[in-house]
Amino acid sequence: MRVLILNTDYEAFLDDLYAENPGLADQSYDQQMAVRNRSLFGAADFYSGGLKANGAEAADIHLNNRAIQLRWAAEHGVSVSDAARAAPRGFTGKLKQMFRQRPRISPQLAAMPDWARNVMVAQIEDFRPDVILNQVMHFISAQSLRQLVGQRCLLVGQIAAPWHEPDDDRGYDLIATSLPNFVQQFERRGIRTLYNQLGFAPRVLESLPGVERDVGVTFVGTLSTHHADRINLLEYLAERTTLNVWGMGIEQVSEQSPIRRCYRGHAWGKEMFSIFRRSHIVINQHIGIAGSFANNMRLYEATGCGATLVTDRKINLPQLFDVGSEVVDYSTPEECLARIEALLNDPALCAEIGRKGQARTCREHTYVQRTAELKARFAESLN
Repeated sequence: MRVLILNTDYEAFLDDLYAENPGLADQSYDQQMAVRNRSLFGAADFYSGGLKANGAEAADIHLNNRAIQLRWAAEHGVSVSDAARAAPRGFTGKLKQMFRQRPRISPQLAAMPDWARNVMVAQIEDFRPDVILNQVMHFISAQSLRQLVGQRCLLVGQIAAPWHEPDDDRGYDLIATSLPNFVQQFERRGIRTLYNQLGFAPRVLESLPGVERDVGVTFVGTLSTHHADRINLLEYLAERTTLNVWGMGIEQVSEQSPIRRCYRGHAWGKEMFSIFRRSHIVINQHIGIAGSFANNMRLYEATGCGATLVTDRKINLPQLFDVGSEVVDYSTPEECLARIEALLNDPALCAEIGRKGQARTCREHTYVQRTAELKARFAESLN
């Protein structure tokens, strides 16, 4: 089984990655991919690595990484214009300006610059997948992919983010999601759906220094209009305890917000994991679309690094962890603060919960296990 995974990266992350690695854009495709994966940002190569561990062939494409895509093109004889090489590294922010409606071409394919579309098509043809796993359903549609591959391969979408294009759902043979409420929504519409949770890659720990836990209370994540409850919680905590905040979206936070006093900057991938490795307590608060369900990556990233996770109360959390001994939950900002203070006043208990949470994550919530579920469902759908 050959699985091709489509993904994108934050432009801010790409800017930092290439700024921190001078000359990286001139290196080979494999060298650039290795550096990008060693960053441990996002899902890194956790899905492709997990699929390989389960006996599949798998590869990743980072569709909006201009440098790495251009290098692939050069190494495989795909012609691109000089203008494409001279343009800024990112193109996602320019899609609307570049939109040109073309006969029988979907809007997303029409909106992509010619060179980017041509490289993506060449990569799909070169890999000849049995399965395309599209982890960026907002970026490239099922309609677009189906136009490229027809019925030659299984087309799978994966989503656990705000979704506004339901008309495109039916173009997929299968949709995988880590949100139980999304499973219900898709199934009500007759769409084949797989509940596939997120996870952790224990090999991440091999890349992190063994350090003392010298950071008390940490939050790493996005601050945006989609996270109003999160911002309210962090503002409440910032006024009442020593809080450290890293992440994107600080420009969307009020200039008068107490979060700004706690803000430490971006923390991509390996740096984020290092922060979790140093933290006694990591705060988690889900995005609104999660509804009543625990779902996000931080559940597993923080526990996987041995920090004590203090997370918002969700109805399925007890199915993932033993609440009270492996993670701690809360329902209100006041209760969250009380949990934090109790843990800080009992360091031995805090450390024990962190150890037990880490053991549970590394035993039951790994990407090798998650991708085994995916591969089994792929195989079933292909037969």
